[in-house]
Amino acid sequence: MKIGFVSTYVMNNTQRRITAQAQSDLVKASYEATTGRVYDPGLALGAKSSRFLDTESQINYLNGLKDTNNLAALRMSASQGAISSLVHADKDGSAGVLNTFNKLLVGNDTIANAGELQSAAQSALDSFVSALNTSYNGEYVFGGTNTAEPPLDYYKAGSNEGGSRIVQQAFRDHFGFSPDDPAAADITKEEMEAFIDGPFSDLFEEPGWNASFSKADDTAKQNRISPSGETVDISVSANADGFRHAMRNLILVAEFDNIGLSKDAQAAVNERARIAADGKSTGGAITEIVTTSSELGNSEERVQRANERLDAQMTILNSTRNTLIGVDQTEASYRIMAIQNVLAVSYNLTAQISRLSLVNYLQ
Repeated sequence: MKIGFVSTYVMNNTQRRITAQAQSDLVKASYEATTGRVYDPGLALGAKSSRFLDTESQINYLNGLKDTNNLAALRMSASQGAISSLVHADKDGSAGVLNTFNKLLVGNDTIANAGELQSAAQSALDSFVSALNTSYNGEYVFGGTNTAEPPLDYYKAGSNEGGSRIVQQAFRDHFGFSPDDPAAADITKEEMEAFIDGPFSDLFEEPGWNASFSKADDTAKQNRISPSGETVDISVSANADGFRHAMRNLILVAEFDNIGLSKDAQAAVNERARIAADGKSTGGAITEIVTTSSELGNSEERVQRANERLDAQMTILNSTRNTLIGVDQTEASYRIMAIQNVLAVSYNLTAQISRLSLVNYLQ
């Protein structure tokens, strides 16, 4: 019998091809066992690839909508937190700063002196401005569509700077002297009421409000929250009535409650902040702000419901995708073990073949 010639080179090349194929199969099986998806959807689906791509596109679109909805929800939560610090009870049971200030106004007869109420108004004003300048993710949430800059500037009563300068100028224009002039003691209650209801209140209406105090835009920021095109307002503007009226009363008391007015004129200041007949009292402003908070809460609920609908749609789409490209991860894990066994044998054979040499048989 004649034995054919077989070189170790040919045997090595055969094992090399087997090893390369096994390594490629191992990569594919590992991917499928980890992700639960076929390694090459195009190869597996053929003509159905377009359906898969359409499904993937819809899933990505819905995921994008849900991401923006979640950001909007966090933005609105930041707004609600700021509003809560003004008008709602805190976790420790203390009232928001506007409620606290309003209680002082209602019980102003117990205030030891005008300076105490003026100081309380300035403190509440500081907290008020800070709350309305709340930002989230680099955007000022009470700026309307103008999210790039804080809606309100810091206000220091009696400083004759910024907003204080404008308010004191209105006083000078109306009475003919500055608030710190001794002549302020001669202002009657009726004269003070006329100033408060006229030039002073005009500063907190349009166009005075935006010209003197606010950089916010009236238009609320909107988000598209569903594939149908449903939109929702996700912001509250600092120009809302409740905020304007609250700041009006805080500034009124902070600027004029302790400038040496007569008892009757000072009473007019407190009364106009407490029980203004035009609905601009501090209590009325609190009610308006609570209403604004409720409207924002409605938007939060709509975003939540939209996310629930998106989740339902994505469940259906994910099921379709899994039908197209899903694999049995357990079966893929068994394939990995089988391939690893093949590789182990191949490596062993390769090592043995590499040791085959005619030199080993020559004496």
